Amino acid sequence: MKNKQYSRIQALSLIPLLKGITIEIADRQTKVLSIESMIRALRPTAHIHKEDIRSQQAELANQRMELRRAGNELDRLGCSLALTDPLEVFIPGMDENFGWRPSETFLRQAAIEPFAA
Repeated sequence: MKNKQYSRIQALSLIPLLKGITIEIADRQTKVLSIESMIRALRPTAHIHKEDIRSQQAELANQRMELRRAGNELDRLGCSLALTDPLEVFIPGMDENFGWRPSETFLRQAAIEPFAA
């Protein structure tokens, strides 16, 4: 993670970008879970569904790679994702740290600290 710090105004300006990144992360997480489920369902009949399983495994690898890319985008911004429910993005601030949730249009005081890298 880069050592970036944002003023409240700068952090607010990140919200549209963060929204796009978190939507992508959520979508890809859902796809990963779905593909993993499909692969598990096909395994008992792997001898019949070899090609389907290979295809699903390739798609799973692609989705995981894209998920890492989305996480790297957050990292380049100096932000991190808290695996909380609801999901929250940690935004390092100059005088205070911020938290942002995808369903919100405002910043809150960060209730979490970023994960150590």
